[in-house]
Amino acid sequence: MDYTELGATPWYYKCSKCGAEGCKLWRQAQTLASNIKLLCANCSEKNQHGEIDDKHPSAIGWLVEAVPTEDGDTFWGRTSIPKDGCDWWDSLPTRPPVKT
Repeated sequence: MDYTELGATPWYYKCSKCGAEGCKLWRQAQTLASNIKLLCANCSEKNQHGEIDDKHPSAIGWLVEAVPTEDGDTFWGRTSIPKDGCDWWDSLPTRPPVKT
């Protein structure tokens, strides 16, 4: 994972429900990496029965931002994300692109 490519996402970074990519994704907190399901904003809201605050979208319900580690093996813990990782995640659009 190269955080210097703001807005670029790795091949595996897509919603496990709808397949959305190129946007912010969320994941379950305190879950083994092998069991993590990534969810886009729309699927996260359905899963958690709530709404994402577009001005402060880092968490919704029990889901937290999905920021991959540099080696791509897992995801950072919420309080351990490096600044470059935060900047990368913040650079992504909150919502998936609208398909036309």
